[in-house]
Amino acid sequence: MKKNLSKARQGGLYYYESVYALELARGASHIASMLSAATQEAGVHEVLKEFGVSHGTAALDAFCWLLAERLEKRGCAAGAKQARDFDISGLARELARMGLRETQSEWPVWAGARSA
Repeated sequence: MKKNLSKARQGGLYYYESVYALELARGASHIASMLSAATQEAGVHEVLKEFGVSHGTAALDAFCWLLAERLEKRGCAAGAKQARDFDISGLARELARMGLRETQSEWPVWAGARSA
């Protein structure tokens, strides 16, 4: 009997994957449809910016990781690398300039959410 030797996924990522399933599917599809490296990079920035505007920056790290995983499954290794290497702090500053701030209201209690 063959054993599955892959690492078990961290419990918190299951939460994010289920909550942001629609955003992950839409973002991966959008980025994978880009033809050049420049448009893929712009697509990654656009998807992550839309996520930050809609959901805040608290879960952006997990979203980037899961987006990269989805892109790898679609055979888009370049887009996955761009999602993993994306400068989240730069995006957070950009969103702050737009008047948006980091929110943690979506974090589950077991992930260390702070109450408002």
